Amino acid sequence: MSEACPCCAPLPRRLLLVAPVAASLAAPAFAGGEPRRLALFNLNTGERFEGVYAWGAEHDPAAAARLAWLLRDHRADQAHPIDPALLDTLWLLDRRIPGRGFEVISAYRTPATQAELAARWGRAAETSLHTEGRAIDIRRPGLHPLGLVGAARQLGRGGVGLYRGASPFVHLDTGPRRRW
Repeated sequence: MSEACPCCAPLPRRLLLVAPVAASLAAPAFAGGEPRRLALFNLNTGERFEGVYAWGAEHDPAAAARLAWLLRDHRADQAHPIDPALLDTLWLLDRRIPGRGFEVISAYRTPATQAELAARWGRAAETSLHTEGRAIDIRRPGLHPLGLVGAARQLGRGGVGLYRGASPFVHLDTGPRRRW
């Protein structure tokens, strides 16, 4: 059996203790009342979100609820709160590269779904930042995944991984800064 992929491997205890502090130090200041917008399309459900999710430093609770539903585990039809820092990472990435919006392959996963995927793939651990609403797998329409992963790595936030294959995608998370 192969080793777990970095996004799904359990984090060492010391990283779990310092990750929130490191994330807060790396978080950009969202001063003023600038609206932060996202455009997301869930490839599994056909649902979309296009709109403002935050103003300045404040995240909109209604938008957060809509995003949690859009990014739910479609297999179990269960939603979970999404880490606002993950949404901010998507917003920063959206501003950095040409085009608009992201296609979502996977975001929140229930522990049961994660265990099922781990059993099927053999390289995914039973625990993952996906089960905490802190990870997302995306594509940018019209942009090669290497361009997307390069732009994401330049942000210097959390985990960034490129998954190659017939339908390549980029993984983003709000865990410790790392790449694969």
